[in-house]
Amino acid sequence: MKKMIQQVLDFPQMVNQQIFKGRINEAVDAFDGQNGVRSYVSTIYQYIALAVFVWMEYNLLMAAYGYLTGTATGIEKAGSLITILLLILSAFPIAQLIRARGNSFDSTHKGMVGFVFNDFVKTNIRLVGEVVAIMGLFSAFNFTLSFLLDQNLFNPATSGASLLSPMAPLATLPMDLLAGIMTFLKFDGVTGMINNAMAYRMDNSAGIAYGNFVWDVRDWALVLGAYVNVIVGLIMMYISLAIYGYIYGIISSLISWIANPTFPLSMKNK
Repeated sequence: MKKMIQQVLDFPQMVNQQIFKGRINEAVDAFDGQNGVRSYVSTIYQYIALAVFVWMEYNLLMAAYGYLTGTATGIEKAGSLITILLLILSAFPIAQLIRARGNSFDSTHKGMVGFVFNDFVKTNIRLVGEVVAIMGLFSAFNFTLSFLLDQNLFNPATSGASLLSPMAPLATLPMDLLAGIMTFLKFDGVTGMINNAMAYRMDNSAGIAYGNFVWDVRDWALVLGAYVNVIVGLIMMYISLAIYGYIYGIISSLISWIANPTFPLSMKNK
């Protein structure tokens, strides 16, 4: 009876050796939770870069096909061939940027807390801001061509960037933290001013071409605003990084002091 019970208890080990040959166990044992985690996260970002690239190109080509087979005029379709090419090219720097930001994780490890709350958060704040800036820049190029031809050319939203939507909360984290601190300190007015400043963009949503080839001051301002928005977005992104770095530094110093409190007092025996 004892032998039969022992065989039942050894059954999972026997199956593991016969089917998996211990490879899964070896992989789990070999996982390095200190240095290896950065390498694994870097690899994940490489897959994300490839997925974003494929998804962007697929959605773009499908939307372009629908546009070119639609009711657009001949000059609009001819001009849209250039904007389609620009949008196709925009997927390459976006994918490379995601891959590069992922590679930045594969560096010296200084602890999981610093990795998660400092390196990871800051990298993703920067990544989201830079991807949005690239999309905005190529959109400005297309808007410029639409302005020069005075035609409404193909320029859809880059739907592939929706794959980065899970990172969006990280991009707004610095301002959310600052807003929470200001609200706790009863400085709600300051919070409103900061949020309004961070959300500022020049309005160029009303740019509609009429085909009359009359470029007035308002049309020039709309084109200029498309490029200004790219610069403003990058500035706000770096402000967010500075705010988060400052808050993280204060919290990190406070936690370190609580763990090992010291007081700047000099006590001498007389």
